[in-house]
Amino acid sequence: GNAERAGVLPGDSIARVTVYERDETGTSSFSGLAEETKSRTRDCEARDFDGTIDALAVFPGDDAAAVYLDVKRIRRWPKVAVTVEYPASQCAEGFDPVVQLELFAGENLQRALLNRGIALDDPGNPRCDFCGSNACYVSVGKGKSLLNPMGKTEEKLMERNPNVRLSCKATVGYNMQEGDLRLKVNLSQH
Repeated sequence: GNAERAGVLPGDSIARVTVYERDETGTSSFSGLAEETKSRTRDCEARDFDGTIDALAVFPGDDAAAVYLDVKRIRRWPKVAVTVEYPASQCAEGFDPVVQLELFAGENLQRALLNRGIALDDPGNPRCDFCGSNACYVSVGKGKSLLNPMGKTEEKLMERNPNVRLSCKATVGYNMQEGDLRLKVNLSQH
C-alpha cells in the first residue's frame, strides 16, 4: 500500500514526523511579501503502536500538504555457518571432532574461532610471520569464496597449499556474503 510506495519496509521504525509550512507575511521592505518556512516536528521513536498512529494521524493537522517521515532501518547482519574439524589425535574419547559455529560477516577468522572456544594449538606447524602463532594455518574445504582474497604475501606463502589460509589474515563473509564454510584446524596433526 502507501507504506510500500513511500519506501517503508517491514521492520522499519518511524523515528520522527515533520510538517513544513510556508508562512507569507508582509514584512519585507523590498517586495512587500516575504516567504518563511517553518517546521513542526514530533518524535515518535520507541513509541507503541497507538502513539505512532497518533503522531501520524493527529499531529500534522488537516492543513498539511505533505508529511515527512524519518525512518530507521534495522539491517540484519549476514551470518556464515562454519564447520570446524579437529584432528582425531587432539580429541578425547567420545568427543566429536566436528564443531558447528555461526560467525558474522566481517569477523577476523582467527579471533572469531578463539572467541568461540576453538582450540588453535599446533606445535608441529611453523610460526606465522604475521601473528606469531603456530596454529594460524587452516585448511578450507568448502566456502573459500566466503573469505577475503589473499594478499600477495599470503599467496606466496601458500603457493604449495592453495586451500590453506592464514586465519589471522582471513575475514569471514567477504562482501557481506552468507553461506557455509568448512575448515580443518591444527593441520600438522591430521
